[in-house]
Amino acid sequence: MRYLLDTNVIIDILHDDEKVSRRYQIETIKKNRIFICPIVYYEVIRGFKIGGATKKLENFLQLYKNWTMLTFDKDVAEKAADIYEKLHNGQLIEDNDVYIAAISMVNGCTLVTANVRHFGRVEGLNFVNWRSA
Repeated sequence: MRYLLDTNVIIDILHDDEKVSRRYQIETIKKNRIFICPIVYYEVIRGFKIGGATKKLENFLQLYKNWTMLTFDKDVAEKAADIYEKLHNGQLIEDNDVYIAAISMVNGCTLVTANVRHFGRVEGLNFVNWRSA
């Protein structure tokens, strides 16, 4: 399995949320691949930097070493535009979420997120909520 972690999942892991942390450990033990993307990386470090959470930032950077960074390239940009076009009928989601969904889809990942309301609007996106799974 290939998992792309969303920002809220990383925060749950760093806060040692019992359910999410347990699932993360299980997937790691099973040798499933864990990925992060530049948008999620940005959201996490931005939040810690503006909040002055130096220790949390250090913990994140330590955890980050276990993951592979996916890229935002031409294929992702085109997929994001396709997603945006399909959602343009009034079901739009934030641009960052469009980009995260596109990166996940282009790279054949299951997105791990608690934001099922937004990501559930993206046709063809595989996602799972470790908070409720």
